[in-house]
Amino acid sequence: MDDAARPNKETSHQTLQNSLDIWTSYLSAEPKSHRLPRQAINLEALAHQTPPFLGGDHDRPPDTKVSFACEEKHAGNLVVNSRSTWRTSPSTSTFTSTSTFTSTSTDSCALPPRVLSKQLILGVKSRVSVELREDAPFADWPGVEGLEGYDGGNYLVVLYLAWAYVLSARWVGVLGCSTDHECRVRYAVQEGTPSEQQPVSMVEVDIGDNADEEEISWWRAVLCSTGGWNATTTYNGHDYLSPWSVSAKDTGLTLTQTQTTNEFKSQSNSHPPGSATALKYLSRFCVSHRLYAQCSVALAGALYIPFLGGRTVYLPFPKPAPLPEIKDDDGDTIPDLLNRHGELLPQYMTLSSNPWGLRSILHSTFFNADIECNLVSAWLNPAFAVIDSMSSREDSNPSKEVALAILLTNRHPRLSILWLSAILTDLAKSILRDVKAGMTALDLPASAWVGEAQTFLTAKVGTSNGDSISIPRDDECRLLFLTASEGHDRPPVWTWKPFGTTELCDTELSVQKHAQCVGHGLQYESWEWLTTNYDNDNDRLIHRRVEKNPSRAQNRAAWPIPQNKPPPAAMLDDYQQYDLSSQSLSESATRGIFSWLRSTGYPLSERPIYQHSWIDLEDTDEEEPEPDDADSNVGIQRSTMKVHMHVEGWLEGVE
Repeated sequence: MDDAARPNKETSHQTLQNSLDIWTSYLSAEPKSHRLPRQAINLEALAHQTPPFLGGDHDRPPDTKVSFACEEKHAGNLVVNSRSTWRTSPSTSTFTSTSTFTSTSTDSCALPPRVLSKQLILGVKSRVSVELREDAPFADWPGVEGLEGYDGGNYLVVLYLAWAYVLSARWVGVLGCSTDHECRVRYAVQEGTPSEQQPVSMVEVDIGDNADEEEISWWRAVLCSTGGWNATTTYNGHDYLSPWSVSAKDTGLTLTQTQTTNEFKSQSNSHPPGSATALKYLSRFCVSHRLYAQCSVALAGALYIPFLGGRTVYLPFPKPAPLPEIKDDDGDTIPDLLNRHGELLPQYMTLSSNPWGLRSILHSTFFNADIECNLVSAWLNPAFAVIDSMSSREDSNPSKEVALAILLTNRHPRLSILWLSAILTDLAKSILRDVKAGMTALDLPASAWVGEAQTFLTAKVGTSNGDSISIPRDDECRLLFLTASEGHDRPPVWTWKPFGTTELCDTELSVQKHAQCVGHGLQYESWEWLTTNYDNDNDRLIHRRVEKNPSRAQNRAAWPIPQNKPPPAAMLDDYQQYDLSSQSLSESATRGIFSWLRSTGYPLSERPIYQHSWIDLEDTDEEEPEPDDADSNVGIQRSTMKVHMHVEGWLEGVE
């Protein structure tokens, strides 16, 4: 590389072409087919290693009380403190009363584990408003390959609102074990009859012919009234809503029952059902309407409610279809799906209460472990040229939505339902815009939970010969973080690995000490929900890593090209209207990771790099101290000078 920072033209061109080949291979083989792939509705795969919310409610003896370590934030949210523990050496882990886990290495070089603090949302002050639009994403449900006879019509908003209640009722049940919280779920008092409240045109939702009065009251509270139910907790004298609180604002929904003319009574005297009972009501509705894929997609969409932060979400109007004939398999298939989702609700709730983690999971779709920081532009520019070219087609919006979902599913099948639900809730546009602008979201626990790499940092440190005089800079970064060296106690938010090598004599002593070790690496070990008495072993809520699917968390360069068609003959000239030659993403990524690497100063041998226009650090020894903001990484972004000011603003904005 003649230039100190830029890649040579041949390498850059080859990366551009390889990227274009990969991303065009994900395009649908049949552009006129608008059905979703079957793997795009698999939500259960995301519960890979995800810990149950607040430790779950099955592993504790009945009536066991816990005092969670909570904190009230200035923004109005209530958060719960937690931490993840990461093994750094080849070891077996033993639980002790004085530390989360102790690593015992197979050799004499046993690094202590890394413990990373984290805060997740526990309560909020405002609910998300749900409004209906004719032009909302998936206004016409496209259907799913291999699911013939299911999901007629469109009931996404009905299912979304029902799942919001189920999640909130489960939140009340789990948090109810806390000695510091007073939790409750209740119906809001409604005045007048439905016709008096909504003198506008209605969309009828048929809840079947077997619903009793309690079930009818529940559906009315969920669908037909603004603020029809409240799930709240009182903590430290302040009231907080469930993170999944919604308001069905002027939706114009009304209930009807098959083969009945009974008028619906007010739910003011009814007692709101618990999560399990509400799930049974939802299951009966799904069986009645043969709803399978829409049920999972709506649940995934509801997981973004905390992400929305009290804003408004626009969902499609219901499009009722005639009640289908009940088939023999309905007795098992749909109820089994609902039961599995019910069992995994605590895991889903943990993912959902970590909005930054959800963002980072979506960003990981574009991560490629083989790409160095100065080739990020060559990797990402073709990706977004392909995506943008889909948006510029003359197809209808529904066709574009499905085409985007298919592309992202082909790229990363395990994460496809998160993209599908992000498209449904109209969050995908802002996520893609941020990635295209070079914004990186990193959340190591979320990466471990779903088993997908987000950063070069989680790969193992490479082995080298004993007589090596240099070390790859990506391994140098890993060792700096694993040893918590000065200025490197937090992971770099810049996910792309640095290029080149460093002479060992120019590295920190901690790097020199461990450069020849075998097996150092960052491996997720456990998650702990902190309590106010976490020094007492009996009060500790620890979820340990499950030994399964060991290959899931590997740093993969690219997912396989779909085998049902040959890769298209992609030519760079076909996308010349897009700025494929821009180097802005590479420049930002290079400046970011090299600033982190040399936060305490750079060696003389690297002066050409650090005086390069991409980096131009005048004096890294006089960096400002980083503010204590471990949860959002805003402080780290602030220390990367000049060009990172827009990154800082982005990070603060999304939090």
